Formats: sequence, structure tokens, C-alpha cells
Amino acid sequence: MKACGQPPYPNLLVIDDEPGIRSMMSLSLGADGYKVRTAADGAEGLKLFKEQQPDIVLTDIKMPGLDGIEVLKRIKSMSPDTEVIVITGHGDMDLAVRSLQLMASDFVTKPVSDQALEVALKRAAERLTLKAQLASYTHDLERRVAEATAKVVAAERLAAVGQTVSALVHSLKNMLAGLKGGIYMVGQGMERCQKQLTDEGMRMLERNLVRVQDLVGDMMTIAKPRQPQMEPVSLKELLTEAQRIMAAEAEGKGVEIKVEYPEGEGPVALADRRMILEAFLNLVSNGIDAAAEVEGGEVVLSTAGNFRGVCLMVRDNGPGLEPEAAQNIFQGFYSTKGAAGTGLGLMVAQKTAGEHGGRVDFVNLPDQGAMFRLRLPAAEQSAGQETQEVAAGEPRGSAG
Repeated sequence: MKACGQPPYPNLLVIDDEPGIRSMMSLSLGADGYKVRTAADGAEGLKLFKEQQPDIVLTDIKMPGLDGIEVLKRIKSMSPDTEVIVITGHGDMDLAVRSLQLMASDFVTKPVSDQALEVALKRAAERLTLKAQLASYTHDLERRVAEATAKVVAAERLAAVGQTVSALVHSLKNMLAGLKGGIYMVGQGMERCQKQLTDEGMRMLERNLVRVQDLVGDMMTIAKPRQPQMEPVSLKELLTEAQRIMAAEAEGKGVEIKVEYPEGEGPVALADRRMILEAFLNLVSNGIDAAAEVEGGEVVLSTAGNFRGVCLMVRDNGPGLEPEAAQNIFQGFYSTKGAAGTGLGLMVAQKTAGEHGGRVDFVNLPDQGAMFRLRLPAAEQSAGQETQEVAAGEPRGSAG
């Protein structure tokens, strides 16, 4: 071989059971700047490979003990990027082809000529160079992708913060306007000695203070993780309590609340009673607002369930959900109520349900209105009850 400077990958291992070939290759390749180590059989060659980790391996294909094919397999399993050149006789072309299928970089035939060996080593070096460049490009690409992803995430977070702040400001401005209006009406009533005007201003103040309180509570619920205190909860009792709590709001909006009680004790959920009641009240309030948009508005509360799960249901006869609302109803700060809503109620209910291993879903009813379902895990107490399926559309029971 002709020396032409230091080779780019100088560390070689030659494995051959013929001493003459090992000696010839060692002298020839050493003269060309390679650092050559030799082994007399496959086992010794694998031992040297593990110790020295050469860039390129040249191995005879036919050797006693471990042959070249087995050596190739084991080297590739340990170091896939190592280039292996097999040395074969003229009658071993099938084995040579087999070696190429096993990812050998090339093969040379005996007697090995300097020119053939030089070409094979050049190809192996080129493959090693391409692999190194590819690894460098891949690493650089991964770094660039990571940097770009970090920038995108930061931008999205900033945008989300901006949207949140914008929505909060919008909601708070509406509430402040209501408070200012209430203060003005109280002031005018006191100035003119008109009790009716003063009372109306006080009611306006109270309504908007409640809205501020609700907004703060919803934001705290969304912001922090909570661990529900699980216990058996009678859904039948929650129906009664929800009807009692929401009666005044429903009456003020001209909506009638009805309850369809289940037979017997009814479904029992495994839940945190306080958290689930709050989430259910959000659904009831949402239903009242929907029913208030139509004459003869009505909201029906009911339950359903079996041993696989239970649910609280709110059915209204309002206008139903438009496609846009149906798609965004559980997104924060999305509201169909205009200035009157913050868009957090359903988001809070969904978060609470998720903390219990459940969920909130809804369906538009065929005739009119919508039904929201707060799905929860069933307690053992309700496991044997023959109540209707949670997925059922219309709950049974008697209205009360």
C-alpha cells in the first residue's frame, strides 16, 4: 500500500488464523500509518476488540472455532458503528454476500492485494466519516429542536398568561362596573331620600360582590391541586340540597327547579361531598341560565348509576348548545353569558370530576335543551342496586 499521510481512522484489528497473513498485513498497514493489532482466532479477536475498541476490523471468514461470520455478528451487536471488512477465498462468495447482509462494510479476497485493501479501508473510513457527520448533525438538530421547542413553549405560556389576564380583566371590569353602578344608585337614593332606589343599588352591590367572590373561589380551585376526602355520598341527598340552595336563583330568573328522585336510597358515589356539591351547583346554575332564555324555563335534577359508576344529571329546556359552545364549553373563560359569566364554572366542575376519577359530559336533547352529567365512581353500597345505566339519556323517577 502507498502511504499518504496519517489515516483518519488509524486503529485496526486484524483477525486471521494464518500467521503469514497477519504478519504481512501488520507490516504493510503499519507502513501506511495504521496502528495494527492482530489476533490468531475469533475468540482472541473479540477479547482484543473489547479491550481496544478499534475503528475498523479485518477478519478472515473461515477460522477454527468462531468463524468470521460469528465474529461479525458479535462485533455488530456490541458496536453497530464499527466497520468490519471480511477476508474470504475465491470459493466463499456466498459467505461474502452473507457478510454484507450482516452489515459488513466490504470484503476482500485472498490473496489480499494492497490495492484492494486500500480501497476497502478507504470505503470503511468514508462510512465512519458519514456516520460521525450524521451523529453531529442529529445532535445539532436535536439541540435546535429543543431550543425551538423551548421558545414555542415559552411563547405559548406567555400567550396563555396574556389570555388569562385579558379574560380576568374583562370579567373584573364588568364586575367593577356593576359595583360602581350600585354605589351610584345607593348614593342617588340617599341624596333623594328614595328608599326604592337605595334598595335597588344595594341589591346590585350584593350581586356583584357575589360574582367577585365566585370568581376568586373558581380561580383558587383551578390553580391548586386538591386531594378529595373520599367517602360514600348519597346522590339523592345532594339532589335535595342542590334544589334548596339554588331555589332563590331559579325563582329570580323565572325558572322552575324539579327533582326526579330515584327509587329507594338511590345511587351512592365515592366522593368528597363538599367538592362534588360545589361542582353540581355549577352545573345547576348553568342549567338555570340556559332555561332562563325561554318562556316556561325548567331545570330537572336527577341521578343514575350502577356498580360501574354513578352520575348526577341536570336537564334544562333551554335553547341547547350551539356547535361553537359545544366545542369550547369546558375551556377557561369561554362563556355564552356575555358580561354576566366568567366561563370558569364548567371548567371547575370538570376539574373536580377529574380529581375524583370521573368527568363531566353533555348531550343536546332531541326536543329542546341540554343535559349535563357529572360522572363519579360508585361506592360499594350502590354496587348491588339495579339502577339505570349511567349512559342512559332520560333518567326515570318521580318529579318532586
